[in-house]
Amino acid sequence: MMGKRIFIMVVVLFLDGCGPKEESVNSVEGEAFGLDNCDESFTSDVSDFYTTYFSCVDISVSNLSTIIESNNLPPYDSWYYNENHGNYIDFVSQGNGYYRNPNEIVSQSINIKIPLNPVPRGIDINSSLVDGIVGTSNYEYGMGAVGVALNGVALFNPLAAPPDNIEDEVFSFDYYSGHPTNTGFYHYHTTSLGPLEVLKNKSIIENVIIGSAEIELYGIMCDGTIILGCTELDGSAPDNNDFDAQNGHVHDVSDGEDVFFNNHYHTHICTDTFSGHRFTPEIQYYSSCE
Repeated sequence: MMGKRIFIMVVVLFLDGCGPKEESVNSVEGEAFGLDNCDESFTSDVSDFYTTYFSCVDISVSNLSTIIESNNLPPYDSWYYNENHGNYIDFVSQGNGYYRNPNEIVSQSINIKIPLNPVPRGIDINSSLVDGIVGTSNYEYGMGAVGVALNGVALFNPLAAPPDNIEDEVFSFDYYSGHPTNTGFYHYHTTSLGPLEVLKNKSIIENVIIGSAEIELYGIMCDGTIILGCTELDGSAPDNNDFDAQNGHVHDVSDGEDVFFNNHYHTHICTDTFSGHRFTPEIQYYSSCE
């Protein structure tokens, strides 16, 4: 999968949250690439939702699940690539307190299985469940990759590994609101320019400014929860009257012509309009991820 040739070198990295400590990992060297020349494939039985909105992934259907595979290499420039990679750029501070963590991006083998017919847990996702603290609920998404963005980048839950705080980790994000763990696992915890660039590359939107794009779709979690921004999939404004504590609600997910999912749970990250949750969801609405 992902036919791009990469060359491997060993580097020593240090702890920066989002995972357990490791002493060394393999960083990535190689030629620059982007959305127009990343590898991807979709089997014929994959839902139109994925073929319409996803890039840089391999997607298939097996045993009542949609399987999304990715090498997790972001298709854009980042100071978290090894300096010998074509997508490497020098660090530029985005404001007071911002920093580059000491880790470098490492190619991964993401394999996320999403149930074709997810079963709701039937729980009330309230503020007592959505508390931002690791280990307080059996319904929390696990640590590590628990979803996939439209560009194949891993989605993590909004719970930083102890003793870190997710609010502090924001200051280590690159231009695309991503960063790697100490094992080189690049990921998002929130909205990102990356998925919006996928939509633009597919001629679905023209504006890629977070919070004001015509359509804001970011990815999907392993239980089937869809991550949207300040719009529904058809571009309309969300009705927040039925939002739960992580800005989620249930109704058809449609582009205005086709209904991709009937009565389906999805969350919205839109801090300029909706107060409260500004990260990926913390609690699984549907039955456990595989």
